[in-house]
Amino acid sequence: MSRLARTERLRLVSAARRAGEDAPTLCEGWSTRDLATHLVIRERHPVAALGIFLPGFGDRRESQEQAYATMPYAQLLGLVAAPPRWNPAAWPGADKLVNTTEFLVHHEDIRRAEFEWFPRRLSRSENDEVWAQCRLALIPYATKSESRVEIVSSGFGSQSAGRAGGGRGRRASEPDAPTTVITGEPVEILLYLMGRESHALVDVRTG
Repeated sequence: MSRLARTERLRLVSAARRAGEDAPTLCEGWSTRDLATHLVIRERHPVAALGIFLPGFGDRRESQEQAYATMPYAQLLGLVAAPPRWNPAAWPGADKLVNTTEFLVHHEDIRRAEFEWFPRRLSRSENDEVWAQCRLALIPYATKSESRVEIVSSGFGSQSAGRAGGGRGRRASEPDAPTTVITGEPVEILLYLMGRESHALVDVRTG
């Protein structure tokens, strides 16, 4: 398993245990129990997990959610902490690619939904992994932006992606094409790119 992916998995479980099963999260309408159920279904019932994105699989997802609804919360968190070995996402290379962002972001979904929260300081090696995830997350984020997007983090560098000309109808040669620059710590940038804009401590400028 990826070291950070595994660490964030366990940190999430610890945070969810402290918060309690009815605590809110940044995922609209989801409690910590709902979030834990989502993570279990994602790893143990991949076909049912498709129901999050594809309406045709919605019944399977709902059926699995109901099956876990009465499971003791501690047992549910135990399933989150110990993923099935048969799932390819648990293999070292895939775990790093698929689970690092998933568990780090959802960990922050629990932490930052609390009335009082504070940003965490990760180690240099952990931040290196998060920065790599930022660069991956930038691509899908930039494809939906009307401007070119650049992420900048002191000590980690910068990366840009998206429309060379900044928007529909623009040509790449136009000098006034806008660029949105997102500056902050790797964790904060990743949260912003993953849709947690209002809870990410970043500086965003377009010009």
